[in-house]
Amino acid sequence: MYSILGQVSYPVFIACVFVFFILASIFSFIVGIGLATHNARMLRFFDFMNKRVSTRRLMKPLMKPLTQPHFIEPVLLKRPGILGGGIIAGAITSILLLKQYDAIVFQPVFSGVFAIETADILAEYTRAFLLIGNVLCIGLGALLLLFPEKLQTIGRYTDKWLSLRQRTRVLHEPYFDIDRWVMSNATLAGATLSVLSLGLGIWMYIRL
Repeated sequence: MYSILGQVSYPVFIACVFVFFILASIFSFIVGIGLATHNARMLRFFDFMNKRVSTRRLMKPLMKPLTQPHFIEPVLLKRPGILGGGIIAGAITSILLLKQYDAIVFQPVFSGVFAIETADILAEYTRAFLLIGNVLCIGLGALLLLFPEKLQTIGRYTDKWLSLRQRTRVLHEPYFDIDRWVMSNATLAGATLSVLSLGLGIWMYIRL
């Protein structure tokens, strides 16, 4: 059944790819002719397409509740003893449970994606990661119980809002150097685009 579907779907997929490129060639040919002849509508179309649209500004009302920082430390640190004891109790319970089971219990999580040898290694790493994480939780709980003021000092240092957008702002800046060159050499660019599009469309049609 699956082999029949594969034999049918692959030629259909290839035909759709060729049709897509043929339509794209027709569109590019029309654009090239419009540029070569300095068509006013085509020039206005290029000017319209070269406008920057900020998806961040459009999505900001939806993303603001998700990206806005929410500090829960003041509420949690009102009872540092209860919180620290709960963290230590939970971490010790997790360590005792992990001691009772081998890493093989984590193997089904990875066996469907990775080879058996790789799944065994990832299962061992997962168990070790959980053990180390719970040991760190015990240390955090002890810090809450014995030195809560130290934890508050660490929290004031680590609770900083880091904006990934500020670090990657240069990647979002538009560069219109190619567009300016095309508009200043519209005849050459349009003629070249039309010839290449026509050749690609004919070649695709022959292969189809």
